[in-house]
Amino acid sequence: MNQAWLKIIIIIPVVILMGCSTDPEPINFGTDQCALCKMNISDHKFGAEIVTRKGKIYKYDAAECMFNALSLGDIPYNDAAGFYVIDAANPKQLINGVTATYLISEKLPSPMGAFLSAYKNKTDAEKNQSQFGGELKTWDDILAKFKVGK
Repeated sequence: MNQAWLKIIIIIPVVILMGCSTDPEPINFGTDQCALCKMNISDHKFGAEIVTRKGKIYKYDAAECMFNALSLGDIPYNDAAGFYVIDAANPKQLINGVTATYLISEKLPSPMGAFLSAYKNKTDAEKNQSQFGGELKTWDDILAKFKVGK
């Protein structure tokens, strides 16, 4: 077999695998648009992403837009490889949305008015709850609130 064909046989699978990454991608604040409402994603304390099993990334300006997209069936729940939200305690940092702790507090407005913030550490969520009030929620609680079927 000649070397050109050997290179092609090696390169094609590598390129295919690179294009199918299910890792989140940093949000480009001020540039990226929400896949649901089409607003620019601008607040560093909010934002979310769904990464599909095929590696397609959908970015949202707030967690509530991601949950609304799931509720509407824009992206079937089972097509997702990962759900990510911005950690309100560490702006710009995407965290696993399934394991995050959520706080709904009317004293902490979010971009689309659901008063929803997400935290990697439950202690950060509890700290903000003691300061601003509200209710702590889990992933499943939020799915139920937004009527998302798995």
